[in-house]
Amino acid sequence: MRKLAIACASAAAAIFLSFYLLPRSVVLVLAAVCVPSGAVLLWKGNGAPRRVRAVFLALLGAGLGFASYALHWNATIGRAVDWDETEQRMSVCLLESPEVFERYTRLLVQRTEAPKLNLMLYAYDGELPELRPGDLLEVSARFRRADLRRGEKNNNYISKNIYLTGTLHELEKTGQRRMTLRTLASSCSRRISELTETLFPSGDAVFMKALMLGEKTDFYQDLPLYARMRGAGFMHIVAVSGMHVAFLVGMIQLLFGARPMSSVAGILLVGFFVVMTGVSHSAVRAGIMISIQLLAPIFRRENDGPTSLMTALALILLVNPFSCASISLQMSFSAMAGMVLLAGPLTQSMLTAFGLSERSLLRAPVATVAASLAVLAFSAPLSALHFGTLALYSPLVNLLGLWAVSTCFCLGWFSCLAGLILLPLGRILAVPAALLARYLIFVAGQICRLPHHLISMAGVERKLWLLLCYVLALLGWRTRASHRFRVLMPVSLAVLSLVFCLRASGLRYLRADAVAAALDVGQGECVCVLSGDTTLMLDCGGSNLENAGETAANYLEAAGRSGVDLLVLSHLHDDHCNGVEMLLELVPVEEIILSPDADMEEGRLAAIEAAAARHGTKITRLNEDAERAFGSLRMKLFAPPPDGSENERCIISLASIGDFDMLMTGDSLKQAELDLIENHYLPDTELLIVGHHGSRTSTDNLFLETIRAEDAVISVGNNNSYGHPNREVLARLQAHGCNIWRTDRNGTVEIRVKQ
Repeated sequence: MRKLAIACASAAAAIFLSFYLLPRSVVLVLAAVCVPSGAVLLWKGNGAPRRVRAVFLALLGAGLGFASYALHWNATIGRAVDWDETEQRMSVCLLESPEVFERYTRLLVQRTEAPKLNLMLYAYDGELPELRPGDLLEVSARFRRADLRRGEKNNNYISKNIYLTGTLHELEKTGQRRMTLRTLASSCSRRISELTETLFPSGDAVFMKALMLGEKTDFYQDLPLYARMRGAGFMHIVAVSGMHVAFLVGMIQLLFGARPMSSVAGILLVGFFVVMTGVSHSAVRAGIMISIQLLAPIFRRENDGPTSLMTALALILLVNPFSCASISLQMSFSAMAGMVLLAGPLTQSMLTAFGLSERSLLRAPVATVAASLAVLAFSAPLSALHFGTLALYSPLVNLLGLWAVSTCFCLGWFSCLAGLILLPLGRILAVPAALLARYLIFVAGQICRLPHHLISMAGVERKLWLLLCYVLALLGWRTRASHRFRVLMPVSLAVLSLVFCLRASGLRYLRADAVAAALDVGQGECVCVLSGDTTLMLDCGGSNLENAGETAANYLEAAGRSGVDLLVLSHLHDDHCNGVEMLLELVPVEEIILSPDADMEEGRLAAIEAAAARHGTKITRLNEDAERAFGSLRMKLFAPPPDGSENERCIISLASIGDFDMLMTGDSLKQAELDLIENHYLPDTELLIVGHHGSRTSTDNLFLETIRAEDAVISVGNNNSYGHPNREVLARLQAHGCNIWRTDRNGTVEIRVKQ
């Protein structure tokens, strides 16, 4: 490894340590010690052995990393603390086009005066004037530190160089604009985005904007498209990265040849493209690495993969040390490390194993599979950690789809550039690009039909399986057997052990007569009941970073379940149903039960009905009390009263397996609880899903005295703004002898039933 790589790797390691492990006071001491000592040792150690000088260089690099972190903290979060929970009026510059969502508009701005911190403003009420990147604004907002969310550390914003969030109260344009590279690039991105919507049909335009520009606001809102791409492990094609930058450079060299001037022009264009696509970490990493690659021949230097990778990482972290918390950065660099360190050797091993030459027609597909496996080898642990899932068929997806991605990307850009000159010409070029886009979406959809296309990494046995895969790969790599054995042995054993693991995880749930699970969905509710081959679900909504539908689908996959027999929605408030559409995209659902006059106030009913129609799910209105039987599992559904608020008109559910009874009241108020015990016979309840997330408006004393619950589960978000669960409710539950479980403290709560 070269000197630059050593210094950069040490600086990056120091920043990661500072962020995740070390107190800030220790970081300051280490910076004060490492920088001068490393510099002096390097200066004095000219005659020292190479390995000793490498240690001195690493010491200096680490010192620079520690110093960078400490200085950056003082200049950003240290300043943001002064404005935390205060009302401020300030002058700002709009950096990017406003992002419009269903209930709010989001504005990324920067203070025009020192300290020039980046801020994210949320406008919930009123219409905003027409805004463009570069507009100078006077705003009044209530600000909060971006590194904290409800009192807990939150890395999402600071990893993107945003240090304050604010609820916008007033906004006024000053009539001036400030043109910078970023605002100019954002304006260009907006123009290309609008042109893409003109050239392509609406469904194709969403995909093409994500592919070409990394613009994923509409992409995430198109749940069928997002579910397909996520489920197939194809999300990397819509995250602007090295692949897209390589396509762009390839287009330039195809048009102008591989000349020094083309390299310079390529670097400038790549830099502008990176800024235009939102300066994501994956795009910046790709831009730095491709620029080093283009500059190497000009300066007659050899391009070294590990050195360029470490240089890109160090540059990003030195500009913003908090970027180390970015999942995008971690996934991007781990994937690229696999490409740089493992893809080449693995390709050669596979070619040798199958007796193929370098000129074989099969070399390209073999190299694609090898690169996919190399990326998977380095990124799988992070995927399991951050997303809790693993895309099992990603090598197959890349084999079937990557060849089309480059052509689709290039044709998309050619059509937009042609459309700027002559719109009909742009529309002609957009036709083959749209066909390729549909092919890619089709491939993703077909992969999602395969069993276990996205496996959950929940459960000890699946984590052990992943560890076993690395052990097998290492043994295969180190053995002296033939190349074919070294490749096929680990793959075969990994597949066989996965089959055993999947079977074992399903049997774990079948061994119990039933399992009732309150999933950790943040401030919301989603309860699964598994009995034999039957899968019931009660509500599906929450406020976690992950959609409640994704959480539920992952849980069901880990439990060996392929679908849901019945989904009961107590009512249509977001925290009880905002994951239903995603659930329907990921898992077959036979039937949904709704209250007879479910309120459309939250705007979910039409979307749920459309998703149900798309997937053939039956919707039933509960006009009167009903009882359903699924083998030994019985389900009583109590119809809500016709009048009152949405909370007063909740469906109440009683699930019974033998002598075990579970009662779930949704957000029902105390009067509904009293009406229930007065008008219906209720057995002693083994498990109560506490009403309204532990709000004081539910869980009446007389109600608790009647049902005599043994265990009580409160589905609630951590440090939520409602103050749930209420202290009085907790005291009442304790007074009635209930064992209390909370999803904010215990995570997903499982109750196993043995008769």
